[in-house]
Amino acid sequence: MASSPEFVLLLDLGLTILAALGFGFLFSKAKLPIVAGQLVAGMLIGPYGLGLIQDLGVINLLASLGIILLMFTVGLEMDPLDIRRLGPKILIVTIVELGLTFTSVAIVGFLAGLTYLEAIFAAGVVSITSTAILSKLLVETDTLHSKGSQLALTVSVVEDVSSILILILLPGLVAADRQLSIIQFLIFVGKGLLLLIIILGFGLKVAPVIIDRLSMHQEESYRETAFLVALSLGFAFAILSSYFGFSPAIGAFLAGLMIRGRQAKFVMQKIAPVKDLFVVLFFVSMGTLINIGAILTLTIPLFAILSTAIVGKFVGSWAGARITKARDQANMVGVAMLPRGEFAFIIAQEGVGLGVAAQLLYPVAGLSMLVTSVLTSIGLRIIKPRLITAPIIETTARIPRPHVHHRDRGESAST
Repeated sequence: MASSPEFVLLLDLGLTILAALGFGFLFSKAKLPIVAGQLVAGMLIGPYGLGLIQDLGVINLLASLGIILLMFTVGLEMDPLDIRRLGPKILIVTIVELGLTFTSVAIVGFLAGLTYLEAIFAAGVVSITSTAILSKLLVETDTLHSKGSQLALTVSVVEDVSSILILILLPGLVAADRQLSIIQFLIFVGKGLLLLIIILGFGLKVAPVIIDRLSMHQEESYRETAFLVALSLGFAFAILSSYFGFSPAIGAFLAGLMIRGRQAKFVMQKIAPVKDLFVVLFFVSMGTLINIGAILTLTIPLFAILSTAIVGKFVGSWAGARITKARDQANMVGVAMLPRGEFAFIIAQEGVGLGVAAQLLYPVAGLSMLVTSVLTSIGLRIIKPRLITAPIIETTARIPRPHVHHRDRGESAST
């Protein structure tokens, strides 16, 4: 009885939640991101740590569910109209810092002995700033409302969209490397366009009608139906994206992005409790997939990639701020843009699924998240005293406050 699949599943879930609770508490006391604690918890209890969890099938399932819900809610919290209205300053900073980080890491990774595909995937893993971790660190260090923080947050939101483009392009790059014919490549591109058209049509025409009708009713049966509909939206388009040969994260993100205004708020309210649980499971499960032994055997490329990613992100963000004449905020933007997080693991999982750098990408993602979170937390606390003595400058009107959870984006777009 003790070896039944049901018992193993419940035991793995119990250990995962208990470890996440314990390490999350310890990291919060140390003024560090809780998600970093969850990642360490997974590394310790996983098959490459103490071996308390051995079933990688269950772990991968939990990670996949967490990615879908996480990306769906990230899309819900963003408004494409806000992104469209961003000024050229934001785009310039994003292009400079993202381009410098990606290019420098790819070159250094190749020089450190990686193949060009491995180097490109590694660059994708460490190039995207985590908006969620950044927001939390800014709140904890009481630097959220500074002008530099608002600039960094807005740039990180644009990076979130850029990461979807990276996820779309990487499978095509692998396909090109495997010498697919022109017809096969065009079919791949056509599938991507078809996926985008289907999601765009559903998000603009069908989803608002369904959600509006459900939100009008207060009966318990309608609430349950609304919850199931909200939950099924992200999974349905994740499945469709996977069927077309793309990452499930792409479909989930785009589905959430197409739902706007009060419909997005309604869906967020329905799935928030489930999302929070699976996001915890996602970070713990990602930790269990990090091979600690691989960190020791890949010391040179790991160190080269990680150090280049940190320096490249800081220098690129600093330079971008200076170019756009935000000189007083350059150091703040450079430090604030350092933390990596959820997208590092999503891109790593995509690379492993495509058979690229299976032993490298998870350790790169894990170490980049841990190291950059700690560096950002320390750096923001060092910069904070300077912010207190500096004159307070009103945040420019063209820089919105991104990721304000559960707001009615339809109303904000119209004001």
